[in-house]
Amino acid sequence: MKKGPSAFRSLFVVFLVLAGCTHLPDQPMDMAEKGTISVTTETGFRICAPCTRDQVQKWVTAAKQDGPSALEAANCYAFLVKQEKNRELRLADAVKGRKLAKTAVIMLPRSGLAHYLYAYLTGLEAENDSLRGLELVPVIEREALLASDLNPAVDHGGPHRMLGELYLRAPAFPVSIGDSARAVDHFRLAVDQDSEFFENRLGLAEALLSEEEPGKACFELKKILSEMPPNSKIIPLWKRALELLKRLCDMQEIE
Repeated sequence: MKKGPSAFRSLFVVFLVLAGCTHLPDQPMDMAEKGTISVTTETGFRICAPCTRDQVQKWVTAAKQDGPSALEAANCYAFLVKQEKNRELRLADAVKGRKLAKTAVIMLPRSGLAHYLYAYLTGLEAENDSLRGLELVPVIEREALLASDLNPAVDHGGPHRMLGELYLRAPAFPVSIGDSARAVDHFRLAVDQDSEFFENRLGLAEALLSEEEPGKACFELKKILSEMPPNSKIIPLWKRALELLKRLCDMQEIE
């Protein structure tokens, strides 16, 4: 089942939300060798870490000669975009962040994190400039694919999750690259990277529904609910809902 052009409006909002927005470690980045940073540092890096405009300016100044500073600056702009309420200011910050992420890619061409941030900031730019949305999709796809090859573990399987969302939400050929079958493949790879990160399974379930495989989607949803601890006040309702879902899944398997 392919998504039409109307579905494209929600593309960037959805997959960028799934990219996470938590704290970045305070310790300096560990450089492994020229052109990259250590896999451990990349995997522990948290997208959209809280920061200030004063901090970002310091990183911007250092970014001219320092790849990790370019990464920090780009990541800070991602946070600022999400905090800003004015659309024009969001777009301006997204453009600045994307340029810094591109600088990081040039300095650290073998860094999966750098390519992932480049895709992420490109998505933020597209989200705030709807006229360029389709034009920027190939850039997001290219950078996310590079990130998935270099370090698929970044952001809990983020590169494959981003590709899954991209293929799930974008219009189908010939308008764009939408393809729910490819979305399923990438969400499965994201689950392989981090099976406990619920957004990976949730994306897989939605992609499976788009592929008209409700039984398999049911299995993924059941696993999410089984492992997701509910608020203590709703445990009885949660158990009832889970039991109904199990019955529904059993019916799908019978069919």
